Amino acid sequence: MKPRPLPKTVAPVPDELLSGWLSRLAAANYCDDAELLAHIKIDTAHGTALDFSVDAVAAEKIANVARVDPDVVRSLTFPAMTTREASLTAQMPFQHCPQCSREGLSLRHWRRAWA
Repeated sequence: MKPRPLPKTVAPVPDELLSGWLSRLAAANYCDDAELLAHIKIDTAHGTALDFSVDAVAAEKIANVARVDPDVVRSLTFPAMTTREASLTAQMPFQHCPQCSREGLSLRHWRRAWA
């Protein structure tokens, strides 16, 4: 059974990570990240893991409930990285913009050591 689409959706912004967009989507629908992932039926305790790898089935589930194209969902993840790039990419943001953070944004370049 497919999860029902969410009542509210939010548009992703350029350079936004999937976990940040899912958090904003959850907030717009008055739930937390874990409740959103449970509704979508994605078995992951940490939405940040999706930033590095989202399979086609999960992307399709997210796209259906958010009413966006699965390619949009996949575009919010880190592309395949070389070992060097992976070593320069933090698991958690180490830099941020106070204004963006207040809006709930989590941007890709905040995890890149060379940014």
